[in-house]
Amino acid sequence: MLFLVFQVGADRYTLEAARVSEVLAMVELRKIAGAPVGTAGEFDYRGEPVPVLDLCQLTLGRPSNLRLSTRILLLRHEAQPGVQKPLGLIAEHATELARKSLGEFNSVGDALIAPDPRGRLRLLQLDKLLTPELRDLLAVY
Repeated sequence: MLFLVFQVGADRYTLEAARVSEVLAMVELRKIAGAPVGTAGEFDYRGEPVPVLDLCQLTLGRPSNLRLSTRILLLRHEAQPGVQKPLGLIAEHATELARKSLGEFNSVGDALIAPDPRGRLRLLQLDKLLTPELRDLLAVY
């Protein structure tokens, strides 16, 4: 399988490339009034509002560093059972791909980790990061 590799702070993460519709340059985001922690804002993509979550904010409690390699990963997310909606994830250093099999990932605590020549790769398990408040927010998009 092909995986997109990115960073959350100093840790290298990965996500199945097939889940990612596009990798976009950072755009200006509109704030969402009353949005839960981890929500960076929203933007319009092809006429549709897309909520954007900041992976660093969700995992490290600080916003992502805005660099040239910081990107918005646009993916389809099942906001409600059977309903796929676009979702943006801000990720740092989203510039590389890796080939791995799911069998290479081993459980280490609550994480799935695979060895890699440049260090460990942690599989992003988005559902584990979503609080009930974030799930409620995503359900209305």
